[in-house]
Amino acid sequence: MRKVVGYVNRHTAQRPSGDVEDSKWRYSLMNWGHDPLEE
Repeated sequence: MRKVVGYVNRHTAQRPSGDVEDSKWRYSLMNWGHDPLEE
């Protein structure tokens, strides 16, 4: 679980500018069980 939390924290900090709804960044996080638009 620590790996997941670490990965999500690192990638959340790298949020790209603009619309992220269909971005590779969002789908990468969703593969780890975190949808950044569901906050």
